[in-house]
Amino acid sequence: MKRVRRQTMKKKIDLTTGSILKKLLIVAIPTLLTSIVQMTYNLTDMFWVARVDQIGFEPVEAVAAIGTAGFLPWFGFGLIILVRVGTSVYVSQSAGRNDRESVYRYANNGLLIMVILALLFTIYGRYFNHHFVGLFRIENENVIAFSQNYLRIVSTFAIFLFASNLFNGVYDGLGKTINTFYIMASGLVINMILDPIFILGLGYGVEGAAYATVIAQGVVFLTYVVIYMTPKRPALIHPLKYINMKTIKEIFTLGLPVGLQSMTMTAISIAVGIMVASFGPVAMTVSRIGSQIEALSWMVASGFQVALSAFVGQNLGAGQIERIKAGYKTSMKLLVPYGLAINFILFIFAEPLFALFINDPVTTPAGATYLRIISLSQLFMILELTTAGAFNGLGKTMVPSAIGVVGNALRIPFAYAAISMAGIWWAVSLSSIFKGTLMVIVFVFYFYYLRPKRTQTLVLEKS
Repeated sequence: MKRVRRQTMKKKIDLTTGSILKKLLIVAIPTLLTSIVQMTYNLTDMFWVARVDQIGFEPVEAVAAIGTAGFLPWFGFGLIILVRVGTSVYVSQSAGRNDRESVYRYANNGLLIMVILALLFTIYGRYFNHHFVGLFRIENENVIAFSQNYLRIVSTFAIFLFASNLFNGVYDGLGKTINTFYIMASGLVINMILDPIFILGLGYGVEGAAYATVIAQGVVFLTYVVIYMTPKRPALIHPLKYINMKTIKEIFTLGLPVGLQSMTMTAISIAVGIMVASFGPVAMTVSRIGSQIEALSWMVASGFQVALSAFVGQNLGAGQIERIKAGYKTSMKLLVPYGLAINFILFIFAEPLFALFINDPVTTPAGATYLRIISLSQLFMILELTTAGAFNGLGKTMVPSAIGVVGNALRIPFAYAAISMAGIWWAVSLSSIFKGTLMVIVFVFYFYYLRPKRTQTLVLEKS
């Protein structure tokens, strides 16, 4: 028995002991660094796509096409999150109990579900992408053609993205986000190198961005395949031994609220995107580029979301309730000042930030307006995402998902009531303020003021 415990401890970062701040940062910083690389890639991608005039294409059409096509992978990410969150949370709780076999069981069943969902996504994205693009009622034939070609390429190799995210989730649950960072960063760097080659050098334009993406995702996938063939693997992949319907149901039950929230948010964003598209390619371009600049907020929030999920999950498995409370407080002390700083930066430097990507007399002022409106909600976006991570670690995924769905749904009536692009962006910003505020209030009420008896019951349920 002691030997099993030593082997298990080697394959996880123990978050149940030691300095809370140090342990949170150990998990959060690699995820943050991964997000920074992801943000850098997204901005680099937009940078090169916005320069397709050098090969005879219209930059606004190219950016609008990627913005339109990007909604389908975003929707697919809801399927990924469904499995990744359920797997990661159960892995973290199993790690907190030093239950190695349980870690293996959840990893194998999560991988099976992910492969099935990837195949379904590939079929739809490759053969029915014209139906999806048609939802936006785009009149520009070039934007339509670019969008469909992009989706056809990316969807064909969806298994790379889906499976890699499952493996990321296993590492996240074990607290070994540094491994995730090294692997994901290598793929993103490859993508950044290939972008100018395929987009401009080979003259593929939007299709070139798609080719660069799938090649980089393939490298990440193959890296994981190699890792899982070595003794350093975080879990043993043996489907015939570990696959069972009960575990699949557990993963689905826990991850379904988060996955549905993500897909619902995408559906709502598509509805809002259709309204934005009615204002033409300039509006679509502003939304696409502006949302990438917002990465200054979500990249930090995503780091602490993963960190809190793993931290809370392991400490819940170990029965360390007071440590969970202290971990949440520590996170807030770091994130609130950061969120306020981002609010200030996006508001004051809106125009020069946007002009880094597209600088013309029509698009740049509209982009500056977008950033100033959205800047007001950045702190609340950070609070929403990180608090959702704490809820996920507790296994209470339904709570943040419900808040997210309700808050996002408010965007539709607000956006319909708007009579301008700015009005739609106000709808998005106000809904984020609502979600962030409500999420923190509910968490404090639900967790900090639980009666001792109810708290002990929660621990026993997860033991």
